[in-house]
Amino acid sequence: MDKRTEFFGWFKQQGLDNIELWLEEFELAEKGMEKAMINVALLYKQYGFFEEMYNLLTTVSEHKNSEAMYELANCYIEGLGGKGSEQQAFSLYKDAANLGHRDAMNNLADMYFNGEATEVDEKKAFLWFEKAAKHGVPEAMYTLGIMYEQGLGTQCNASLALEYYKRSADLQYAEAKYRLGMIFYSGELGQQQNDKEAIEWFRKASEHYHVDAIYNLGYCYEHGHGVIQDVDRAMTYYKQASMLGDREATKRIVIYYEQINLKEAAKWREKLESLESFKGFDEN
Repeated sequence: MDKRTEFFGWFKQQGLDNIELWLEEFELAEKGMEKAMINVALLYKQYGFFEEMYNLLTTVSEHKNSEAMYELANCYIEGLGGKGSEQQAFSLYKDAANLGHRDAMNNLADMYFNGEATEVDEKKAFLWFEKAAKHGVPEAMYTLGIMYEQGLGTQCNASLALEYYKRSADLQYAEAKYRLGMIFYSGELGQQQNDKEAIEWFRKASEHYHVDAIYNLGYCYEHGHGVIQDVDRAMTYYKQASMLGDREATKRIVIYYEQINLKEAAKWREKLESLESFKGFDEN
């Protein structure tokens, strides 16, 4: 059986669509087209065929293809198929970053920042986050905001911290939107405390299903911070947060219904108990 026929049979077994397009991609991969090889490798990854994935990504990585290096490093970090290590991932991220791969720059910076497969080195982390940010990586911009805010790897600079948070938020990074909400809610980084501005940022973060932002919207509506007090709307936000696993939001719902509807309170108390049980299991 030739490789094309073998791939066709495998593809049919998975019940996938667009078989003609993928057969063309497979044929290009067989001819050594690196982009096609990476695409087929990622298809194998999606369906758990890790040996085939590793073979393709390793081959392309040996050609100094930064995308293949980055994807192979990700697979090592995830420990797929029991292969690889953090040290191998670190080396691949570093090689890909030096070849200009922006996400590899960010991941390499993370490893320096957290001391993964290397010593903690905040200055090197800062430099690589800066490079990634210059290439438009919103996560890197957000982390630079943290580093400038806390003086990690650089001097504290409130205005630059705020600038990087805003740049990251402009690129739709949810954590940056939430952080800006907290900055205006608490009056941090030299900003005037401003509930209305905070709520706008919490709203923007909530569009990404950011659970803490959703909870905070509930809290603001419950207590009338920056908005007209509206307990019904507060409960709507608390219920959204609860559905995302937030225990504090669930507690607020239980407290509310204990005053007006004991049957409904019992239902939400059961939900709270399940969340608490899950928390205990998670910690073990």
